[in-house]
Amino acid sequence: MENSATNPLQPLRVLPLGGLGEIGMNCMVLEYADEIILVDCGFMFSDLDHFGVELVVPDFKYLKERKDKIKAVFITHGHEDHIGALPFLFIAGIDCPVYASAFSSMLIREKLSEYGLSSTVDLRAFRMGDSVQLKHFKITTTSVNHSIVDAAALLIDTPLGKVIHTGDFKIDATPFYGQALDQNVFAKAGDEGVLLLLSDSTNVEKHDHNPSEQLVYSSFEELLASAQGMTVISMFASNVARMGQVFEIAKKMGKKVALSGRSMEQNAKLAMDVGYLKDAQEVLIALDEMEWVERKDLIILSTGSQGEYRSSLIRAAHGEHKQIKFQAGDQVLMSSKFIPGNEKAIGQMINNLFKQGAQVVYDAVKDIHVSGHATKPELKKMLELTRPKFFIPVHGEYRHLVHHVSLAKETGVDPENVVLAVNGDIVEITADTCEIVDRLEETKIMVENRAGKEITKMVLKDRRQLAEKGVVFALMARSQESRKIISGPEIIVRGLASEETECLLIDEGKKIVRRLADNYMRDIEDGFYEEDFEETVRIELRRYLNEKIGKKPVVIPIVMDV
Repeated sequence: MENSATNPLQPLRVLPLGGLGEIGMNCMVLEYADEIILVDCGFMFSDLDHFGVELVVPDFKYLKERKDKIKAVFITHGHEDHIGALPFLFIAGIDCPVYASAFSSMLIREKLSEYGLSSTVDLRAFRMGDSVQLKHFKITTTSVNHSIVDAAALLIDTPLGKVIHTGDFKIDATPFYGQALDQNVFAKAGDEGVLLLLSDSTNVEKHDHNPSEQLVYSSFEELLASAQGMTVISMFASNVARMGQVFEIAKKMGKKVALSGRSMEQNAKLAMDVGYLKDAQEVLIALDEMEWVERKDLIILSTGSQGEYRSSLIRAAHGEHKQIKFQAGDQVLMSSKFIPGNEKAIGQMINNLFKQGAQVVYDAVKDIHVSGHATKPELKKMLELTRPKFFIPVHGEYRHLVHHVSLAKETGVDPENVVLAVNGDIVEITADTCEIVDRLEETKIMVENRAGKEITKMVLKDRRQLAEKGVVFALMARSQESRKIISGPEIIVRGLASEETECLLIDEGKKIVRRLADNYMRDIEDGFYEEDFEETVRIELRRYLNEKIGKKPVVIPIVMDV
């Protein structure tokens, strides 16, 4: 790093572009002098998909204006809310290397290939404990436990002091894959002095320490040993350790495992390529081979734990899956968290699974899932180990950040040194201060599809109005020479009311437009030319429809000159 003895220290800027005030779209900017690094670059699935908005990604305007300063992106782990926006970053014109762990690198490579970027992005895999030296930053990786393998925390040395970004983590003494989080690494950093801690806030409201993955293993053993029919286990396809548990138990019990869902198949293959799932090949079969296996010895790992449209499990729940057909005695194990916002879809799917004859087991009735995020005691432990001078909670909705702020103060961080920041807040840190100095107004972009087409607020407003209020077209033909209406009007309506009511509205609408057209043509004969004829038609039709049905639809007059 640059020698501060001969160069006066400048403030360190911390700018969250996503992940603070919401769950998802994690993207953190660290800026010192002429150098910027990013920690994670994820997207968020939109809850406006019925208006064509599929994804929400960070607004990279701040970065595009400083693209020559951006030196690297460091990825803590391979979940979509941490890697999903990388293609959009590069499409926006940013060019820098991406550092990620082995399994995360494979997931990123697959993600980039969807956009034709796999051969153009400089993707560099690190091993846990590796360091990357830049001009002002030195980034050292250390392994943490999470619901995906190869998750890392980052220890970032800056000219002002050490910054720790925990990534998503928990403290699991007996993880199925990998090592337990090395508390000595964080304690050593605390002894040396931590300037700033950025710590995961997702589970701060939970007061008990997270159970270990071993609890899930024991529950799987019990349920699979007593299975009377086929067992379908639905889980996140990225949870390789959970897959590994299933394969190991299947091998011990002489059962077979099939994979259902593209992401499940893809992630299992990538995990095997990087050295995980060593027992998989001995028990793995194709879906079309399942008829040759005794039903109680058949396990299917399926996507669709969140009730996603057309996912493997949702199709099976509706009896529409080609291979997976339920019978009495079959069981479905929902081994994942119900993400807020998905409860209704998941509940409907569970109801349909019961109707298909399956018994459904989920977290509320059996310990078949544990969280990948640290709870309050684990978050307190991280604060006690690192003893930071300044603290900013990350990765959480606003209430989570508020609770984490309180926990930091209770644990001994000076209340004046705890900053509650949200997306767009520009935080400046010196040796003695940590404060919000500015704010970006826009931090996110709505994306229509995976090609990255942005949906502006105006376009979204129009789509919302079309969806909520309907649309009316008024079509007419006009003589290009005389400027007189020679055909029409034809009225077309969509989404206004019942078919019978719409017919009445069309008839009356035609009368209104004919009257307006007659007035317009009389003005033409008298030597006047009304330039806003179409606007007059639009206003009068909307006024009439508002009087009749109580809403103002989108009215589009179309006058074709012939």
